[in-house]
Amino acid sequence: MSHAVGAVVAIGVGASGEAARARVADGIGDVDSALGVVGQSRLYDNPPWGGATCAPFCNAVVVVRAGLPLAALYGVLRAIERQRGRARSPLLKNGARTLDLDVLWGAGVLGGEGASGVILPHPRLRRRGFAVVPLVEALDDAGVVVALSLRAAAADRALRPPLSPISLSAPRAAGHRRP
Repeated sequence: MSHAVGAVVAIGVGASGEAARARVADGIGDVDSALGVVGQSRLYDNPPWGGATCAPFCNAVVVVRAGLPLAALYGVLRAIERQRGRARSPLLKNGARTLDLDVLWGAGVLGGEGASGVILPHPRLRRRGFAVVPLVEALDDAGVVVALSLRAAAADRALRPPLSPISLSAPRAAGHRRP
């Protein structure tokens, strides 16, 4: 399926280097302003990854209810990245990032690559602790039922203790449990 119309979608939010936590917090605020966050993980510090950078990363996941086709959703996310100084380069696929926004998972949007070029769930999601651990946390926060296989993948991945959750300035969805 190539559309996320009305679907619950989880978006990975990451940054690396100096002030990575602040950039992730800003990115979460931007996603909330553009799409409305209904669930959020804590922020996680992670060691350098991918071989192209020696800077540590900060990662989190937010959950939104997307009323857009996936290609349009990605357009919104790429615009936020550009506003925050991200310049994508195929030469630095796993390099340093000012802000990285990726759709990781979508309820009712599962399956192979569609017209949008998006594969959901993210093909390496279950192997990446920095993505799967905050994903399960954000889905729980949004009140989404999480598959046992996804919970098992998160339980298998060990991360450093999480940072404190950030607060968003925008009002949260009705019934949202996190203060």
